[in-house]
Amino acid sequence: MTSPRVQGFTLIELLVALSLALVVLFAASNLLIGSSRSASDLQVRNDLLLEQQVAVNYLLAGAREAAYVYPAGTVINLPAHYSTARPGGGSWTVGGSVPILAFLQAPERPVAGCALTTAETRRACYTFRAYYPVRRADWVAGAPDQANPGPDPSNDDRWVLAEFAQPLDAVTPPTVTGALNLAAAGLTGSASLLLDDVQPAVPGLPPLLSAVTSAPQTPGAVRVTVNVSLNRAVRGRDVTQPVRPDANPATWTQAMTVAPRNVGTLAP
Repeated sequence: MTSPRVQGFTLIELLVALSLALVVLFAASNLLIGSSRSASDLQVRNDLLLEQQVAVNYLLAGAREAAYVYPAGTVINLPAHYSTARPGGGSWTVGGSVPILAFLQAPERPVAGCALTTAETRRACYTFRAYYPVRRADWVAGAPDQANPGPDPSNDDRWVLAEFAQPLDAVTPPTVTGALNLAAAGLTGSASLLLDDVQPAVPGLPPLLSAVTSAPQTPGAVRVTVNVSLNRAVRGRDVTQPVRPDANPATWTQAMTVAPRNVGTLAP
């Protein structure tokens, strides 16, 4: 009586099976890594979108109440401070190579009640506001903890968008001449951080901040535009908001425009 023959796999069959298993595992791991990266990028993009919406809505709400928008060519003498450091140095000039938007915001209450003593009385004051970029690494190097977004060497050359605000202690409305003298004479104080991870200027990219003004300024003839483009490097990859359809910088921004409704109210 003969014993039954034992069936098994040859060495070649085992090697083939192992190779196929490795191919399947490699494909599955790539799919998992790709899905994880996509989910991470989506979360970062959602964070950027939320930060953008809050900051831009705030900026445009103030610009909508502007009584005077500083025109191209106006030099704005902000104080020397880490929060006002112009990328590349030099003077802040409206319409210059590094964008700055500046305007006088009309008060919420009758100006006769203006005083800098309380938050309530400051609501009756005209306010000078300026928005402009600061190199992220320069901001991080100088900012205290409560105003510091934190070091991130891979994003050092991005911009942050800063807000400089100074209530004007006056119980009569300023004039256009007074507004220009204010900008020329300089201001005091420091700025606050409004938005992180702003795309720096590159050839072909619409300016972050711009204004179209008339002379004299009249309602409907003045426009303020914010061209938002955010960019954060995450683990060696750029995550952008909005999503960039192609390599042309002209397509990288989301433009939002308002018409200030209080222009034309200041005397010459």
